[in-house]
Amino acid sequence: MKSEILKNGNIRVSIPVSIKTQGGRKRIVAKDVARLTGCGSPLLLNLARGFHWQELIDEGAYPNIKELAKAIGIDPGVVAKAIRLTLLSPTIIHKLITGEADISMQTLRRSFPMVWSKQEKELL
Repeated sequence: MKSEILKNGNIRVSIPVSIKTQGGRKRIVAKDVARLTGCGSPLLLNLARGFHWQELIDEGAYPNIKELAKAIGIDPGVVAKAIRLTLLSPTIIHKLITGEADISMQTLRRSFPMVWSKQEKELL
């Protein structure tokens, strides 16, 4: 996992993953983890989409969430909720991907602190 601060002040977190097809469904698989649980979970799918969509905005492909949502044909609220997951601490994201944390989408729909150490205390 790698994180960097971009010129515009945003933080980019890179997690090496691959997408595998199993039983006709696509799964996100962390490359450095032998066993991964919950690969097909909606939470991980939203997390991956959120990082991808945030990257499109950061790189200037779209000026904002509304324009991105319009281009991909999804409600802006769905895009915003997925992008909000990119604000989770790298530790929480890693634990979600590896299956070490059991946090539901319901929990993450509520507000959570922006300070990573506070997030970890509250969510882990």
